[in-house]
Amino acid sequence: ARLGVSKPHLMEAIRLRLVTEPDFLATFAAQGVANTAWAYASLGIRDQELMDQLAERALAEDCLSEFKLKEIAMMTWAFAALGIRNDALMAAFTERTKEANILAHTR
Repeated sequence: ARLGVSKPHLMEAIRLRLVTEPDFLATFAAQGVANTAWAYASLGIRDQELMDQLAERALAEDCLSEFKLKEIAMMTWAFAALGIRNDALMAAFTERTKEANILAHTR
């Protein structure tokens, strides 16, 4: 995505795996979730189902507690850029940014 190269077949194959194999997405850490959302948004690929799945993974406690400020910013930007609203995710990110230990993860 950073190079602006869109490979529709590849992006569709990735999307299908993510939305049809929840066990695969469950292996994603915060950075992987944020990078995936950012990549699709950067390419202008608006896929509500995929973004819902990414938000669900981000909201899982084992994932949410690992989000750093950069990843929160990437996810927030991706949802905004695609015009997708997810109040639960944004509320969770708001609370996460209030946690004292999040500042220890910035560099």
